[in-house]
Order: sequence, then structure tokens, then C-alpha cells
Amino acid sequence: MNHWCSYYVCAAMIGLLVSPDRVQAWENLFLLPLEIEAVTRFDGTDRSEPDSHLRDTELRVGLRLKQEGYSLDPAIARFVLEVEPAYSWGKLETGTIKDNRSDKFLSYLFQFNLFQGTPGPVGLDLLTMRNKSLNTGSLGSRYDSEIETHTGTVNWKNRVFPMQFSYSERSLKQDFLTGATNTPSKRDDHLRTLKLKGKSSKLNLLIERQSLNDQVPDRDQDFDLNHANLSHRFAWGRASQLRSRWDYYDRTGFNANRRLFIEENVRIQHADKLFSQSSLRYFSVTQEIKTNEYIGDFRLQHQLYDNLTSTAQLFGNARRSDRLDETRWRTGLDSSYRKQRLFGATVNAGIGFSYQETERVSKLGLVEVIDERHDATLAGSVVLENRFIINSSIIVTNFDGTLVYTQDIDYRVVQLTGELTQLQVIPGGRIEEGDTLLISYKTETLPSQEFSTTNLQYNLGISFRWLRFTHRGRKSDDQLLSGANESFLKDNRDTLTNLEFRWKIVGINTMLSAERHFNKIGDFESLTYTYRQVLSWPMSSRTLINLSMLESFIETSSLNTDLYNFELSLNWRSRRGLSIRPVLGAWRRLDEDFSGGGLNREDEFLMAGVTLRWQYRKVAMDLSYHHNRRTIDTLQTTDQTTENRVMFNLSRRL
Repeated sequence: MNHWCSYYVCAAMIGLLVSPDRVQAWENLFLLPLEIEAVTRFDGTDRSEPDSHLRDTELRVGLRLKQEGYSLDPAIARFVLEVEPAYSWGKLETGTIKDNRSDKFLSYLFQFNLFQGTPGPVGLDLLTMRNKSLNTGSLGSRYDSEIETHTGTVNWKNRVFPMQFSYSERSLKQDFLTGATNTPSKRDDHLRTLKLKGKSSKLNLLIERQSLNDQVPDRDQDFDLNHANLSHRFAWGRASQLRSRWDYYDRTGFNANRRLFIEENVRIQHADKLFSQSSLRYFSVTQEIKTNEYIGDFRLQHQLYDNLTSTAQLFGNARRSDRLDETRWRTGLDSSYRKQRLFGATVNAGIGFSYQETERVSKLGLVEVIDERHDATLAGSVVLENRFIINSSIIVTNFDGTLVYTQDIDYRVVQLTGELTQLQVIPGGRIEEGDTLLISYKTETLPSQEFSTTNLQYNLGISFRWLRFTHRGRKSDDQLLSGANESFLKDNRDTLTNLEFRWKIVGINTMLSAERHFNKIGDFESLTYTYRQVLSWPMSSRTLINLSMLESFIETSSLNTDLYNFELSLNWRSRRGLSIRPVLGAWRRLDEDFSGGGLNREDEFLMAGVTLRWQYRKVAMDLSYHHNRRTIDTLQTTDQTTENRVMFNLSRRL
């Protein structure tokens, strides 16, 4: 490896220049005491499946050296250097393969700051690092990652408009292994980023270029991205301001598209309790076709009393493309009420109504939807906003578009009644609850129509000591005025009711909640009941017991899903740096398909394990053992995976 010689020489020179018990000075260079640490890591996995057995062990030993120092003064030049040369031995055994392997690896980190703390006009940051790690994901999944990053940043410390110019390169090699299969999903990409940022009290500037080179042989997800953002804020009078924003996005290669967004937003304070907010927006997006959208929005908000706020709205939207012309206008009125200490309770309430008319002139061809935003839900179901979607065109990425999720590994595509499409997150994949997903796809153009829509929304929330109650609802009704028949319209219903209790009984913190969520989109209906129970019992100042249980039941016309989750853990800490955390968990999901698509499925995951951490003077040790059992039962097959895993880390400062 190219870096070995240079870093061994560097470490030897540091060792000659310093002693471990006091700060040394050599001319203008001041070095803090050298930290030396011996590191031992072990990772062993034994996995059994119906037709295979895998045993994978790896032992890594290394020496970590850390040196900090500065020249003349820490504000002038400061650096941190960490070097960890390591040697590993591994053994892989399957039914047909026996592989003994050894490897050398160098982890390092070097950070250098020049003139950052001085009053001079320019500061410099340099960072280079390399690391290899093996981490545990959800439901027994594993991430084997090797990351190398190099970053250089120049800071212009101008008081009027400070700016930052940076260049970074990141190489990522990753094998992702789910808890249900031995087939890894590989990621090998190189990302280059060039960025210019500037900020003042009124103006923000961002110019960015990214280039990703996907080096996995059997796919091509390379892209180049140019992004520029300029925003300005001008304030005057009493809480009045004008905000301007210009955003340009041009991505070529995989999932190529070009976007331009321009917005002018003005807020005017007319009186102490009366203000208006107006905005004009222009949005253009180009992929295979070009779509232009013009949006106007006016809101007038009045606070009649300290607790009552009313908002009147007028909204207009026009969208033009080669495939679809659509014009909408809407007017509405919303009121919200908030009262604290009402007979000891806090009350929030609101109601709103709007009327909208839509005229759609349809042409032949498909409509493109780019980066539709969704958050992964508890039960892992995401219903896409449009109907008649071409399933083969679906692309799902993470929030910044650098990670493309894989169908049938991270998610499934499920066709629902009413020509709707659902993405169902696969447990143990790379998508977890709360993750932001960007979903792009193509959909068939709806026929020409003119229709009206009435919208009603309301909410009520009460918080009183140990009780919290919330209820919200939203409904929209479409009425055909002219054009194609009403089967292409869709009424919506969405209600959410939650009741939550929190109290402390004999020292045990308790939370119980029940939630009902009903959703109707056209002919598709979904009803979800969710129950949560959380108990936290501090038996002593050093012992804590946690119990968490969750049950969720989703009923639709074509697919029912039952989800159960249970986890019991104990955290114990001694005065001598020892902590022990045993944990017992179970997860079960049952899918019952009524559409005849054969999606009946039972997925069960059981886990028992213990984590031990001990730190005494210069010695630190981590030990974890987990036993996992995953069972997937469908109409055709039953697959069971059993895994035992031991991870051990030991470090000794010298």
C-alpha cells in the first residue's frame, strides 16, 4: 500500500521529537504529548439458512497514534494527526468455499487549520481521512464500509460578506447484507464536490458542482450536478420584509433533469394584529419534456384576540407542457385558536374551508414526476400521489439523491385498487422509519376535464396533566363540471385521532397511546390502528429498565398488514466504568393479500443479546453478542435464517 511507508516514517519522527509526559517545543513547533493506543478488534458471524451455512470471522490488530500540535499560537496553525496501521486475518467457510485471507489496512486522519483564529482575511482548513468499519443495521443487516475523504476549504473572513470555497472527494465502498439473504448489495462510488458559499445579513449564495462515478460493473448511476442558489432578504418598517430566491439545478447522467425556481415573497405588517403575505413563483422542470409552472398566492392574517387567528387565502396556479395544460385557482378561509391554562388545560383548535376549480387539457403521452417527497412510515407503506403509474419507471433515492435504493431489496412495488401504487419498505433494508425518500416516476396523462373541489380541514388538541388528545381531519370532494366522466376524479378523506397517557407510578415513567388513522383516496381505503406502550423504571441511580411495545394494524381493500414490535432492555452501570446492557426483542409483520397477487407473507425476527462496556484507567473494552432468528413464510416457501454474532474491541493506551 502506497501510504504505509510515509506514515510509518511520520510516526517514527513524532516519537523522536516528543516524550509522552510533557509538551515539547522545537523552534516554532509545539507538540502536545503523543497518544499511543494498541487496538484489537474481532468480529465473528455464524449464519445458518435452509440450504447453506456461513461462518465468517475476522481479527484485526493495530496501533493508533495521535499527535496534536501548533505553530507559534493555536490561532495561527494547528494540526491533528491520527494514524492506525492494522493487520487483519479472516476466515470464510460455506458449504462449498473455504477461504483464509489476510490484509493490511491504514486508517488515518489529518486535520490542519491555518490562520483560522487570527484577524487576517483568509483561513485554511485541510482534512484527509480514511476509515474501515463494520456496523449493524436494523433486523440483523450489516454495513461493511470503507470511506476515504479529502477536503480543502479556504475561508474569506470578510465582515461584510464572508465566503467559503471548498473542494472534497469521497470514495465509498460498501457491502450491504440484509438479515434475510447472503447476497450483498454493493456500492462503490466516487463523489467529487466543488462548493462556494457566502452569507451576509441579507444575502445568501451557494454555487455547487457534484460528480458521482458509480464503479459497480453491472450498473451505471453516474451523474453530474450543477446547483446554484441565491436568496436575499430586505426588511423595513414593523416586521415587513421582501424575500427573493433563485434556485437552479441541472443534473445530467442518471435520473437527469433540469430545474429553475424563482420566488418573490413580500410580507407587509399593516397593523399590530394584521399582516399580509404575497408570493409569486415560477418553476420550470425539464427531463424528456419541459413543464413550466406559474404560482400566485396571497394571504391576509388577522389576530382578532390573542388566542384567535384567521387567515384568508387566494391562490392561482398554471402549469404548461407538451403533454398537459392545467389551470387552478382556489380561495379559502382558516381559523385557529390556542388557549393556555383553560381550567388547567391547553387547547388548540382550528377549522378551514376552501373552494377550488381546475381545468385540465390533456394531450397524448406520459407525464414525468421528479423527486416526489415522502417520509418512510412506521409500517413501511408509502402511497404515491398519482394514479396510472408506470412501475418500471420508479426510481427511489435518499434525500440528496446519492443513494439509489434497490427494488425487492429495500422496497417492493404493490398495485392497489383505484389504479394507485404503493411502495412497501422491506424490513432490514436500507430504508428505516423517518427516512426522507425522493421518488421519481412516469404516469399516464389523465383525460381533459373541468371540475371543482371543496376542501374542509379541522383539528382539536387538548393537553391536561397526564392526558393528551388530538384529532384532525381533512376531506375534499370533486365535482365534475365538464369533460371526461367522474371515474377519473378522486375524493379524499383523512382523519387521525390520538389519545396518549403519561404518568409516573411508584417511580415508573409510563406512556400509553392509541391512534386511529383513516385514509381514503378515490376507491382506495386504508384504516390503521396503532398502540404504543413505553415503560421506563430507574430501579436505582445506576440501573434502568426499559420496555417498549408497539402494535399496528393496517386494513385496506386488497392488503392487510399486522405489525408487532417488542423490546426489553436493562442498563446497568457500576462506579468502576463497567456497564452491561442485555436486550430482548421481537418483530413480526404479517401481510394478507386479497387481490390474488400472492403477496401473503409472514416476516418474523427475534433477537437476544448483551453489550458490555468497561473502561479502567488506560484500558477500554467493548463486547457484544447477538443471537438473531429471521423467518420469512410465503405461500410458496418458508425460509429461516439463524445468526450468532460476536464483536469485541479492546484498546490500551500506552
